[in-house]
Amino acid sequence: MFRSLSLLVIPVLFLATGDARTQDEKSLTRDEVSVIKKKLVAVLEALGQPAGYSVEHEGFNLPTEAYKNSNNSKYNLISASADRKFGTEKKTEDESKDIQKEYQKKVAEAQAKGDYAAMSKLAMEMQQKAGALQLKATETHKEPIQVNVWLNSNPNAVIDPDAVVFEHPGVIALKSNAENGTERIAVYFDPVSLRETKQLSRVDLKQPEDGVARRTLVLSVSLEVTGPVPEIEPWVKKVDSKKVLSQIDPGK
Repeated sequence: MFRSLSLLVIPVLFLATGDARTQDEKSLTRDEVSVIKKKLVAVLEALGQPAGYSVEHEGFNLPTEAYKNSNNSKYNLISASADRKFGTEKKTEDESKDIQKEYQKKVAEAQAKGDYAAMSKLAMEMQQKAGALQLKATETHKEPIQVNVWLNSNPNAVIDPDAVVFEHPGVIALKSNAENGTERIAVYFDPVSLRETKQLSRVDLKQPEDGVARRTLVLSVSLEVTGPVPEIEPWVKKVDSKKVLSQIDPGK
């Protein structure tokens, strides 16, 4: 009876060890994840910041595993993304906080001296500043701008000749139809698939069917910007394409 139990336990332990080994093999290390995040940050930096805006939100969707290709010992391309939102509200909020700090400091000084006339004057001044700031916020308000970045993503997008914002070897930018003053501009980077953009009718960022040799390999970058037409078109045209292309790894 005891012998039969021991025979049953051994295979279970073996299977558990095998599952752990498989998990370890596909799990990315922290250094590997860091490589991917640095590339995403570099792409965001290459786009820069639109004038009059500040960052309201930023997030990253980072990979934790790399899966082997079913046909061989190579790996399938990993995917990763980042997003950043720009707005004008945060800048106004920061100015408001600065005014409040200034007011609190001056009032505290007036209270310490018992100067109630100065306190009354300060209250009136701060109300005027707050009103002016509110008016400024209304006049300078702009619709937010949303930025999204993807690594190793294939949009398979049709190239409308009239939608091309700019293009050069390895890069093409396409815009959507503007609605209510807002449009989307997508910029694709791939030194191989987009080597000769004028010969293409579709953005097809091909991915190796037989896999890649390195787990953190990046072969293409997709960048999408959505926001008010007068703001994003001139801004996107200033993207540092060389910096983005430098994040793409040679070969496979």
